[in-house]
Amino acid sequence: MVDKQKLGTFVLGGVAGALAGILLAPRSGKELRGSIASRAGEARERGREGYFEARERARERAAEARDASSVREEELDLSVGPTAEPMEPPPVFPTAAPPLRDVSGEDAVEVEAPPEGDPEELRRRIQETRSRLRARLERPGEGPEGTNG
Repeated sequence: MVDKQKLGTFVLGGVAGALAGILLAPRSGKELRGSIASRAGEARERGREGYFEARERARERAAEARDASSVREEELDLSVGPTAEPMEPPPVFPTAAPPLRDVSGEDAVEVEAPPEGDPEELRRRIQETRSRLRARLERPGEGPEGTNG
């Protein structure tokens, strides 16, 4: 937390700096405001030009990327020419999931993974697991492996 004395010193320093800047400025207030306004206008114009240039460069790069991707698609097309080599087929992974083992307590049970296409069976098994866990949590004094502590 910032100390109030440090904060007051900081604000007082800012006020003193602003006052010194006004008193020691080489121009009058009207000239200074005009100079600030012209510099702000120049900065705004430079920002606007930079924005339009960046937008144009982004459009050019997007067009280049589209052209390059169409060229790559033509290069990757296997039916383009007789020199194209056939691609090797993707690896085949086993579809059956390995059986899961419930190790959350002393009564470990082999649990089979549900079939992939049966979300209702998966929901039912999740509910069963939740109810078993809730029952264990409701038993007071039992640790993670059925021990007290």
